[in-house]
Order: sequence, then structure tokens, then C-alpha cells
Amino acid sequence: MYTQILIATDGSEDAKIAAEHAVGLARQYETKLHALYVIEVRTAYDNAIVKPEIVHQNLREEGANALEAIETVARTDVDLRTSIREGIPHEEILNYAIEHEIDLIVMGKTGKSAFKTILLGNATEAVLRSATVPVVVVGSTKATEA
Repeated sequence: MYTQILIATDGSEDAKIAAEHAVGLARQYETKLHALYVIEVRTAYDNAIVKPEIVHQNLREEGANALEAIETVARTDVDLRTSIREGIPHEEILNYAIEHEIDLIVMGKTGKSAFKTILLGNATEAVLRSATVPVVVVGSTKATEA
């Protein structure tokens, strides 16, 4: 049914739950799993407070940690490919899906910046609106605080 599954992660709790779901699907369908972390480039930082290079380095490390957590869940029995990209998250997710002929995208219900949206993270909502393949949205069963 599926040959290429993409888990888009931001390292949030919902993304971790979604990653476990994606790994389970990859095992079930014996398919390749792609894990993608996107460094958001639209965020501006005041140079007098923090150096952009340090922020970028921290975000890259955060991405590496999020992907490493997926590698741990996948162990050695899932064919996993990981990638870190820079850009606008939903655009990079959709572009990656096209480039790699992804036929299922798995995402967390809310991301780390859940305060921006009540129900779905900005990237999740945008991917749901524009994806040409099925999108599975996975998240915590706990009620979302506004």
C-alpha cells in the first residue's frame, strides 16, 4: 500500500508520538521511512541579543537530536533515511514529498510552537491543505491548553 513514508518532526511531544506511529507503519508495510526536520528560516533575531549563527547551530543540533530519537525507535529493522533542511517548514515538507515520491506523510498534531494555533500546528495545517498524498495527523490524547 505504501512504499515511501515521511515523518516530519520538530522534536515536539506530538512529533515523537507521530514518529512511533510512522515507524510502526514502516514496519507493517516493510517500506522505506524518511524522517525530516526543517529549520525555520522566517524567524528573525535581534543581533544585539543573540547571534544568528548560534541560533542556527542550536536549531541544527535540535534537528539532529529529533532525528536521532527516530533512529532509536526505528532500530535496525526499518530502512530509514534522515534529512535536515532549511526553509519554510510546510513548503520543505511538501517539496521533499514530491522529490522522494512519498505516498504517506505522518505529522504531529501540534508542534513546539503550539501557542500559535489551537488545534493544529501551522506546518501541519498547511501540509493538510496542500498535500497531494494522504496525511496522517497523530498527537497526544491530552486536551490542548489554550
